[in-house]
Amino acid sequence: LTPAARMDGATRWPHLFRPLALGPLELPNRIVMPGMDPSLADADGFVTDTMVRHYADRAAGGAGLLITGNIACDPVGRVSPWMPLLSDDRFVPGIARVAAAVHAAGSLLFVQVSHAGRQTLAEFTGGEVVSASDLPCPVMRSRPRPLADAETEQVADRFAAAARRAQQAGADGVEFHMAHGYLVCQFLSPYSNHRDDRWGRDAAGRGRFAVEIVRRARALVGPDFPLQCRLSADERVEGGITPPLAIDYARQLVGAGATSLSISACNYESYRYNMPSYYLPRATYAPLARAVRQALGGAVPVIAVGRIADGDCAEGVLAAGDADLVAMGRALIADPDLPRHLADGRPEAVRPCVACNRCAEAITRGPLRCLVNPEAGHLGDPAERPAEPLDVLVVGGGPAGVTAAIEAARRGHRVRLVEAGDQLGGKAWASGEPPEKEAFAAYARWLVGEAARAGIAVELNRALRPADLAAEPADRILVAVGAEPNPPPPIAGLDTHAVVLHPEEALADATPRSHVLIIGGGPEGCEVADAFAHRPERPRVSLVELRRKVGLGLATSVRALLEERLVAAGVALCTRRSVTAITPSGIALGGRPGRADETLPPADLVVIAVGVHPRTAWTEAGSDPRVQVIGDAARPATILEAVAHGWRAGRQV
Repeated sequence: LTPAARMDGATRWPHLFRPLALGPLELPNRIVMPGMDPSLADADGFVTDTMVRHYADRAAGGAGLLITGNIACDPVGRVSPWMPLLSDDRFVPGIARVAAAVHAAGSLLFVQVSHAGRQTLAEFTGGEVVSASDLPCPVMRSRPRPLADAETEQVADRFAAAARRAQQAGADGVEFHMAHGYLVCQFLSPYSNHRDDRWGRDAAGRGRFAVEIVRRARALVGPDFPLQCRLSADERVEGGITPPLAIDYARQLVGAGATSLSISACNYESYRYNMPSYYLPRATYAPLARAVRQALGGAVPVIAVGRIADGDCAEGVLAAGDADLVAMGRALIADPDLPRHLADGRPEAVRPCVACNRCAEAITRGPLRCLVNPEAGHLGDPAERPAEPLDVLVVGGGPAGVTAAIEAARRGHRVRLVEAGDQLGGKAWASGEPPEKEAFAAYARWLVGEAARAGIAVELNRALRPADLAAEPADRILVAVGAEPNPPPPIAGLDTHAVVLHPEEALADATPRSHVLIIGGGPEGCEVADAFAHRPERPRVSLVELRRKVGLGLATSVRALLEERLVAAGVALCTRRSVTAITPSGIALGGRPGRADETLPPADLVVIAVGVHPRTAWTEAGSDPRVQVIGDAARPATILEAVAHGWRAGRQV
């Protein structure tokens, strides 16, 4: 839309920006930041300054309701070493800081109370893992001790006590985490609850633990304090919770005093579907929310989750009657100001989530990280504005270069960006070429638009050489020219093959092919294989990789789905193999000792996807103190690392 034709958010997305009464609360819009643990607490479970700012920033961005990530009601229930606790009154002041910051920014806060059960490790819990039964989680593999009858009562009391502490801290409500395979879900699910006592046997027994948590919490917090339950309405494992069973549980919980429901899916075993990546549809679990909402007849508000990342998608879910509110978790990590941009009728300003799941991968190892938003999880104090603006030259308009230029311009510098090609965005455009990855192209468009909004002077189609820098008028020069492909391994006959391309060239090649050979099964090789396997002519595709697995380097959930896609499309995954010769009659593969050699049919396209290396002409350009080499030009990695490097460089100018 042009500025003259631009509609404000309430006009373009009327359902999304309609207020909602949630018990005694009045939400200004239907946008919810769902519970997603940013892993920002300290080792003792206390709130940190970074954690406070994480939530405050998203409240300031305009989300109607924020829900904290996992907060354990019991130290034995910690999911990770960075998970906050609310198991004792000592933790109340920290939660009060979060609540105060969120309220000061104009939003409302629910505290998500949780217990990991068997989905954790003994090293995180202090030595013990407990569950409904003694069945180990297939992913974490620690064998749990079943909670005894009296212990189950005690844990229900701990959930309720944590809810009371959240109320004392000034939170506006509580969400009990009963989904995703954590302890309450372990009791609810026939898949993980094999008990033969009053906490098992049938739906009433398996639901008793969840119902008792709500009843006991209601007795402590009074009739008006909102109590929300998050449910997996489909665990997506054999013998797990199904939608009809989830509806039964939803009725039980509402009857016990739950005031709203958040409807999700999965557990750790079905992790590849839990946080839908770009290989799964938008609004993935809205149909589950719709089923629960209809079954309850609108008795309580229902939240839909699962890759709802833009205004049109969110509006569609609400307009269709699938839910009363929409969870936009990763989208709010990517851009805390998403609601305000939409409310102002400026969707083009929203930094798009690409659904790569690098955020989910990061929090299993440490603080939150985001591919498109390098500030997520780093936060800290804002960079000081320079005493005097400088003339900054950025060479290279890929993600690292544009990010550095934007950050430097935001700090008040005069920034000029020189790009050898005809557009900014670099490999973000190429990343958007494979099937289902259009979100990366949206990110490239955002980079182009944000550079313009930041007032950066852009020069396209101008190639600078290292020797040219000496004559460039600039106080600081940031070189972000990217990497170059590694040479292919020594393969007999490769130098005489008719068509040999690198991944970006192959993705841009529209020539129909009959057999495509891809050497290298990392992320780029797999995505090229996926792209060719889904072309209209359906060529034969063979992917040869020395390692045991393909796609290493992608988030685990994304890699698992991509491998499923490749197998379903008929791609030959030749792992622990190498190409030894290419001849007109076929392709010879070698393997580990003791394994027979193989021969593949002749290929009319060979793609070399064996990684990249820095452009040494730039890294060895001299000792000019003005020059800093950043991104892949300094150390090849993924877009996440390149963007983070560019962001840090821009902040330090």
